Amino acid sequence: MFRTSLMILSSLVAMIASAAAQPVTFTCSGSLLEPTGFAHSPTSATLALGKPVSIDTGRGPQRASIVSNNKLQLKFRTKDFTGEYFHYTGDLFLIYRSGHLARLMCRR
Repeated sequence: MFRTSLMILSSLVAMIASAAAQPVTFTCSGSLLEPTGFAHSPTSATLALGKPVSIDTGRGPQRASIVSNNKLQLKFRTKDFTGEYFHYTGDLFLIYRSGHLARLMCRR
């Protein structure tokens, strides 16, 4: 009886741990703004919030380093851009080093 209870408990702990380790994936779509602000072009991305955070903007997944993370905002950085994801609204802003700005809306 004790062994059965212990086995059930250990399997529950393993299931919870594996579920917690899975990243939450968001599909994001929006527009890319040119530095002049006049031209808009459609863009999309896949954002995976986990350990580590990664983002795929169509050129393969990039690992992102977290700058800050709180209840409102996750700020991260890749070699091409700085990203800001707002937890409550699902807004994702990508600020490229080239001066481009992408505004996307993310959904699970």
